[in-house]
Amino acid sequence: MDNLRLMELMIDYERQILALDDVKLEKLVREWAEQQKTKYHLAKRFAGAGDMGRDVVGFYSESKHEGDWDNYQCKQYNKALPTEQGMLEIGKILYFSFLKKFSIPKNYYFVAPKGVNRNLEAYIFNPETFKEELIKNWDKYCKKSLVPLDHKLLKFIQSYDFNSIYIVDIDTIVLDKKFKNILVEWFGGEMLPAPDGVVPTEIQNEESTYIQQILMAYSEYDQIEYTHFKDLDGHSDFEINLEIQRERYFSADAFKRFYRDNTIGNLLGALEKQVFNGIYDTAKQAYPNGYDCMCSVMSQAANVVPSGKLAVHAKVDVKQGYCHHFVNGGKLKWIK
Repeated sequence: MDNLRLMELMIDYERQILALDDVKLEKLVREWAEQQKTKYHLAKRFAGAGDMGRDVVGFYSESKHEGDWDNYQCKQYNKALPTEQGMLEIGKILYFSFLKKFSIPKNYYFVAPKGVNRNLEAYIFNPETFKEELIKNWDKYCKKSLVPLDHKLLKFIQSYDFNSIYIVDIDTIVLDKKFKNILVEWFGGEMLPAPDGVVPTEIQNEESTYIQQILMAYSEYDQIEYTHFKDLDGHSDFEINLEIQRERYFSADAFKRFYRDNTIGNLLGALEKQVFNGIYDTAKQAYPNGYDCMCSVMSQAANVVPSGKLAVHAKVDVKQGYCHHFVNGGKLKWIK
């Protein structure tokens, strides 16, 4: 995708995000948190009155609010988030943490597509000054909506690490890779491409099943028993073929890993099903040997034309590599 097209998509995403209402922004952020699978055990949206300063929460463990968690406070204003509102929201989360409604959040994110005003931004980037300002002017920012600042609450606020407060603005949303595929789901466009597969020098344990099937296919074709890939030394055609098959396997592996972690719903499963259905009849035909079967299936896999948002990135080597993953999963065999 050229830079001009990318800029056009980014501008469109900005407009779409800025047009979201509060509820839809929260739902978008919840899906973003759900995509951070290596970080969060669970993502939860707390909707409506009584949320105690929580809009979207990412829990790090099964302990939920009794363990580490991040808070995403979503603010969809027609202008930059004002200082007074930002101070109140921080005051609110600290107050209810003080009341032991939940543990104090590990990180606090203001999700404000139009950003925060210069004053609030300055406080966020000067954490100790932020703390001093909130304490000094608690009555101005928080007393009416919460409670007066007594000694116990003061000590609690003083113990809080204001370094853990961050801003998520429109640029962050549009440029974040985990956000990108969600934006595609919501507003259209193209998914990010998966990285290229990297083939390890040594054969990995996870490859044992499909490699064994390939060796059996070679054996049946050549009428020579190959029980180990080292038995192929000196057989240049099979050595090259095995190298190509491993490249295909790891292309599909990189594709699966990337989209498993960066898409929502069953987009990946739907594409895998289309590839399998596309090669099934070819695989079930009669062949003189397993090698001919594998070659025919690989040719058919290259010609499968799947549909859906991932289809444009499912290149020939990815579709062919899926066949080896099907072998690993017991859905396909070269030697019947």
